[in-house]
Amino acid sequence: MMDIISQNEVDFFIDHIKESKLNELGSKIWYDSHDRLQKLNQQATFDATEGREEYIKDQLISYGKVPVIVHEAICVAIWREKVLPEVLGIISNPTQSFTLYFVLFHETVAIGLLQKILFHEEGVQSLGNYALDLFDHIIFSITHIAIGKTNNFQISSKISDTSVVDEIVEHKHKIQFEVGIGCIGILFNMLLHIKNLSLSVTTRMTTNNDVPMLICQLLNVKPWIKLENDKKYIFQDNSWKIMDEKENIVPKQEAHLWLSLHEFFTSEQLRNSYEITQFRKKNLMQLQHLLNDCLLDQIPPLIHLRQCLYQLSLTEVSTLLKRPLIIELNAEIRTTILNTYAKQWKKIARTQVAYLFGNDSYDVAKSLSETYENIDHFEAKENICAYCRKPAKKRCSKCKNQWYCSRKCQVTNWDEHKIVCQ
Repeated sequence: MMDIISQNEVDFFIDHIKESKLNELGSKIWYDSHDRLQKLNQQATFDATEGREEYIKDQLISYGKVPVIVHEAICVAIWREKVLPEVLGIISNPTQSFTLYFVLFHETVAIGLLQKILFHEEGVQSLGNYALDLFDHIIFSITHIAIGKTNNFQISSKISDTSVVDEIVEHKHKIQFEVGIGCIGILFNMLLHIKNLSLSVTTRMTTNNDVPMLICQLLNVKPWIKLENDKKYIFQDNSWKIMDEKENIVPKQEAHLWLSLHEFFTSEQLRNSYEITQFRKKNLMQLQHLLNDCLLDQIPPLIHLRQCLYQLSLTEVSTLLKRPLIIELNAEIRTTILNTYAKQWKKIARTQVAYLFGNDSYDVAKSLSETYENIDHFEAKENICAYCRKPAKKRCSKCKNQWYCSRKCQVTNWDEHKIVCQ
């Protein structure tokens, strides 16, 4: 198999990686940056799979670009939270979903790259103070899938059976779920290289965010398994598959959670600062019955975790949490972005609607078609009236982009359509 990009292209792409501005997400210039980052991610995945030298990882660290990738993930997450609802409020009947999909998918690309970089100790070291920003972000994403906020999507639904707005919401939930699964891998990598993280991060793990309790919740609810139409599905190797009950293979994300718990309790630094309350002890003890022979055969280090949990069962509980006095650092990226664009979300949405759903949106799809081979999956539903959703034979004479079934629907929809009509 040939490389996706050459080494010269890798150097050029990495040299030109820069922080996205939230108000420019979805613009033509931004799509070029997204395309480059996605190609780097694809090539890095290919190199890791083939067991090659991980040149992209080395160059990203060398060029000091790892914090920039952290920024990209957080920037898109804020956009999804603050701007996307405003966009869908302005354009209630969008004709296609692929432009919004690319913006949302940018977070998946960033998280995928970070997973590969942070597998290595030097990758975690390269985060510097931004390890705190990343940790807060991954905990937020993992918590969402633990409590089921992003799991409300259909695995086997056909895109053609849903409206474009429903399609966008489905894409959003699926991407958030996949990001959360990717963040589980990053959590494991950070725990694996815990000695390279600051006291602020480790304090977050033991007090503010209580990583062991979050892991307990995930191991009990297993959000990577879904029942749909009397079929049981499992999320494995980045896709949903019908579950084979006979296989009993532990999916990667579940293995990462168990190993994260193992790393947590084998770290003297974390273990000594984690007080065992009655609530914590009860939840940890409930994991013991899940540590069966099948699991231990596949992940032998968990034998040691089982011993740790047994010793924990003999430990007297603390009646009162004593939080140490620590001057904590605050995560910078999210706060900076929120402060920069505060009270501008609707204004940003109005500007972005013009290029997310304007004439250029089809050129964007064409330009990214090589990077996304399955672009047909996001093709626009042409010949559907933008107002009433009935079959349409006429279209706007000015932009030749929006379809209508009648003059009446076109006139009624004009206040909304004039925003994007060019």
